Amino acid sequence: MLKFLANNIEQLDLALEHCEKGDANNARFALMLVDNVVEITLHQIANDKRNDKRQDRELWKFRDKPYEHTKILKAALGRHFGPKVKFARLNGLLDAEEAKTITTCHAIRNEVYHIGIQHERILPALATFHFKLACEFLSRYTPLWLGGSSNMIFPERAKKYFGDDFFFAQGTDRYQSACSLIGNRLSMNTHTLAAALADHIDEVIEDQDLAVDMIATGGPRQTSRDDAVAKTMAWIVAFSEDGREFARINGWSEGNIFDFVRWIEKHYPLTTRTDPVPAWQVRAQAIRRERNPHKALEMYRTFMRNTVDTRHALSEAHAQVEQYIQEQIDQMRGK
Repeated sequence: MLKFLANNIEQLDLALEHCEKGDANNARFALMLVDNVVEITLHQIANDKRNDKRQDRELWKFRDKPYEHTKILKAALGRHFGPKVKFARLNGLLDAEEAKTITTCHAIRNEVYHIGIQHERILPALATFHFKLACEFLSRYTPLWLGGSSNMIFPERAKKYFGDDFFFAQGTDRYQSACSLIGNRLSMNTHTLAAALADHIDEVIEDQDLAVDMIATGGPRQTSRDDAVAKTMAWIVAFSEDGREFARINGWSEGNIFDFVRWIEKHYPLTTRTDPVPAWQVRAQAIRRERNPHKALEMYRTFMRNTVDTRHALSEAHAQVEQYIQEQIDQMRGK
């Protein structure tokens, strides 16, 4: 167990080094390191509960009253991250905000690993916030037991905090103190994350604002921004399975594709019917004003999740309009 604690400190110290560099690539490494040390500690919390002999005695004493959280514990010992967080919260090691943030950071970490560039704008601030939260969480962990041997070799980074003489009796205190010390070495303004998240949303909105404008004015027929958005969303639905099923159930009569799109626009409950940019700008401003970084991250995540279909549709339509414009230019040049 002492080696486990030392390895945790090794990873935290390495994550600190990457966070301090302040760029997106190093922040990506820090986020992955922190997520890993959090996950293995969450798993260890569940494993400690399973191996707690005191619990076995309690179960024997009250054998007709089995451990009430057996199902949650079993799930926490599995491969999925969510049950591990749930079990740690159940045992008082995480509060509701922290649990939600750690889960969100784990999801972003997976996205960063597979499609990393999309989060580059927010990575430095997010990695720092996640790092400091992880240090607080890990400092609360008390191992079920301490075990090791006198010839155990500890990682070099861990020795900075434990020294060469890692006494068993002091192991837990030294570990918890080291987690706190590492976390305190990295400073962060409480509004830094909200500002970074709002900056990224502002960039996203700016791109979508341009897309809506081009769709409305750059095609063969100019129209209002509201009408451009409604027609864009109707076209997407018209070519979807949901759209065809809706038409079948709700009495669509025969006609060409343009008739069908107009019918969809009139009857289908489109998620977006008007220019979404003004409302999106209000949401970005609300995130920028938010002083609670947990809440700011939740608001950001909700915005990105709830607008993804609309943003994708507008981006596709924008690309088609740009292609149309390029074709007109080529024709004028005689190509």
